[in-house]
Amino acid sequence: MPSDIKNMLGVQPRLRQYLAEENTGLSGDLVLVLDPATLGNSAAAVATAIAGDGFSRDVIVELQNAAGQVQEWFTGSLAIAVTDVTAGNGTSAIKDSATTVLLTNGRGFVTINYVGTWAAADTETLTVTGGTILGYTVSNKTSVDTLVA
Repeated sequence: MPSDIKNMLGVQPRLRQYLAEENTGLSGDLVLVLDPATLGNSAAAVATAIAGDGFSRDVIVELQNAAGQVQEWFTGSLAIAVTDVTAGNGTSAIKDSATTVLLTNGRGFVTINYVGTWAAADTETLTVTGGTILGYTVSNKTSVDTLVA
């Protein structure tokens, strides 16, 4: 497939874009991007929310190329897990006890629920395992919430 497929006349613009994205994947230009990658929720706000209706955070997971284009040709599942480091008894869990995130058209979503007692400097980390896609190793990525006072 020519690398300049985006300039091929006679092919619909959206199809040209899709094939160009897929071509970058076939060359191994694949990275996982998590949004947010880092954040600092307020420990007090988390405690208040947990005492009320509960506290959760959402993470967007995307398969992109180095130029930041979402790889819409990709639909598949990636392994996910959470780890916590807390001074108290704070724990987190992925909604519905999920162990994978489904990326549809290169994008997926993870919801993490917090329970227990959290304090400043506690951390909650989501890890998405990249694995092998199209024969290329995709590096794991994390989204880390380091609680602040």
